[in-house]
Amino acid sequence: MANLRQVGIQQLEKLRDLYSDDLPNYCKEFHCLATFLELHRKSPQLGHVKVYALPNLELGLFVIVDRYLLFMGCKESEGSEGLLEESLLQLDWFEGQQCATMPVRYLKAATAVIEAKQLQIELNLETSIVMLSKESALQFQVEEPKGFRLRSLSLKDAHVVDDHWAYSQPGSLFLMQRQILFHTSDGLLAALQVKESHKRRGFGALIVKEFARRLALQGQDTTAEVDKENQASGALFKKLGFRVVEQCRWLVTEAPNGDFQWPDGE
Repeated sequence: MANLRQVGIQQLEKLRDLYSDDLPNYCKEFHCLATFLELHRKSPQLGHVKVYALPNLELGLFVIVDRYLLFMGCKESEGSEGLLEESLLQLDWFEGQQCATMPVRYLKAATAVIEAKQLQIELNLETSIVMLSKESALQFQVEEPKGFRLRSLSLKDAHVVDDHWAYSQPGSLFLMQRQILFHTSDGLLAALQVKESHKRRGFGALIVKEFARRLALQGQDTTAEVDKENQASGALFKKLGFRVVEQCRWLVTEAPNGDFQWPDGE
């Protein structure tokens, strides 16, 4: 019987280390845990973020609820799928939830819970996790185009990023601001978007190269997630030498009572 309990930073560290021993097989779970661990260190009182796990951490089962986003992970073993389903059933799902992109091995358990909660799926998106080694990234030569300068994002850029992000929605601005403010460096390229007026000029490739190069200098590989229907993005990463290491799904359930309610300021 699954018995989820809320855990803290020590358990997060143990779970991250557990998944780090089996990369790239569990890269999605590793990056998820690494991100929230870094966020927790920089802001111990993360509002509206709850991390759950089973008493036996060796099972690798965790569920993270971040406002309307739900992240999950579980080491594959006999009975692990049923254990994950039991764990997800213990959550109230807030009358609707987004399952942040998850490896397809969790799809059966997640959809079973969605059906049991009598929720409707609004979006079912197929994505691929792609990875580039630090050794390959160090070979990139990055040159700023004339009239442009590469720099890190600041908080004042968050509105521009959110306005042009293909998956922008109520509440995503707060997520962008948080990522920029805490400047997490877990090796994951989480969002890549080029303004329509600047497409087909090589800016997307330029950003990916520089991002990967900076991570490589820190000793990290680069991981990104690509919508399978976005052929241009897929071609870009393939051309730069990224290889597919995981297949994922992004599920969004409808909120029965209308739009999700957001805390003030978020």
